[in-house]
Amino acid sequence: MKGLLQYNDNRIEIHWDTSSYMYQQLLHHISLKGVANNIGGEVFFYQYDLDIEFDGNQKEIFDVGDVVYWRSPKEKGKFGILFMYGNTSYRDGTKPRTSSPGIKIGTFKAISEMSNIASDTALELI
Repeated sequence: MKGLLQYNDNRIEIHWDTSSYMYQQLLHHISLKGVANNIGGEVFFYQYDLDIEFDGNQKEIFDVGDVVYWRSPKEKGKFGILFMYGNTSYRDGTKPRTSSPGIKIGTFKAISEMSNIASDTALELI
């Protein structure tokens, strides 16, 4: 993957943690496409074929600018890529928090651009 999130005619640069187990697993997917969900503090898109087991480094509290791989603990076959741009509804008061554990797989710096991505926008990681 090149490290770009593409939406409409825009691109946001992603800096992958190339040393992580999760990133190595993502390399098996040429591109990841989905539809944005912007829930305030987080833009995410579901992936239904991205079944990667956690490696023991999962957590719920992240930093603004983190890219996170997430898997539902309740619904089998439901996975996602999350872009944390601010405090979420699950926040702990100081940092973004996910609804259930995830693993950081990268970072991005275009915080204001990410916050402006509307729900239902087509996204593609390339």
